[in-house]
Amino acid sequence: MIRKEHDKGIIEYTLKNNNGMTVKLINVGCSITEILVPDRDGDYSNVVLRYETLEEYFRNEHFLGSVIAPIAGRLENAEFTIDDEVYSFTPNEGENLLHSGKLNPYNEIWDSSIEDDKVVFQYKVGNEYPGSPLFKVIYSLSDDNELKLEYEVSAESESAVAPTNHTYFNLGNEDTRDHLVRSNIESYLKMNENLIAESVENCEGLFDLQQGQLFSDVFASDDEQISIANGGFDHYFIFEEDDKSVNITDKKSGRTMKVTTTFPGMVLYTGNNLDESVVLKDRKAQKYAGFCVETQSSPAALKLLPDQEISIDKENTYKKETVFSFSTVR
Repeated sequence: MIRKEHDKGIIEYTLKNNNGMTVKLINVGCSITEILVPDRDGDYSNVVLRYETLEEYFRNEHFLGSVIAPIAGRLENAEFTIDDEVYSFTPNEGENLLHSGKLNPYNEIWDSSIEDDKVVFQYKVGNEYPGSPLFKVIYSLSDDNELKLEYEVSAESESAVAPTNHTYFNLGNEDTRDHLVRSNIESYLKMNENLIAESVENCEGLFDLQQGQLFSDVFASDDEQISIANGGFDHYFIFEEDDKSVNITDKKSGRTMKVTTTFPGMVLYTGNNLDESVVLKDRKAQKYAGFCVETQSSPAALKLLPDQEISIDKENTYKKETVFSFSTVR
């Protein structure tokens, strides 16, 4: 493992396994900036979107690579209720709160350290949020080309948490139209025009991922839910209890990413709001330049998903993990 200090307090960590897979992380936003894996011909390239400079992560308007906390996703009316007490926050998307607004440390420096070949990041949210939760995220890389993220969240009192990682992936060299997504997921959250979840629906049509859906077909669809999300997926899918995984393959490069998790679901977001204004390194900034697999509990759990638990207290630590596994197909 390599630890390198940059200007403005930025610390960069490099993980590399015996197969040559390389992962780079920085302490700004606890962010993933690089994952080097081979294609079917053995050629290595970076499969995540990153900014041209590390200093750009202090702005990071698109949350590239960062951990989002305390709650990822959208809170309707910028509030939630715990034990009949309503907690309100400053909205940043109409009347709603997206990705925790100013409470989100996605562009802040996290405490970081190396422990047993793992990189440990920590950030404590202040008393402006109930319970002042402490977020710990642990990254490790195995020789099976598996990048593991472990989340541990503790709080001083009752709180609600739903963290995720917001890395944009692109397993090929162009946009993501030739990516195929497959999962045994059977249900998802249907959204209203403000992208707020309003009901649990069976996965049908484009939302049926069991036989695989090509992103290009999703992007070309006139489905109302796809149109609401600006021409792609930005939806929460609920994993089956016995199979919490999703596979995404780029047909051109042969790269495959399997995501397994202990989280109950994921937001699959296909980069519908990316545009040419983003200054990316070694890639063309454009709509659909990357996709996110945001494994997480859903903020909608407070209303629509009673089986999901996002509340914690002083006696209970919130623990989840997600593994990104990379391989190739011919």
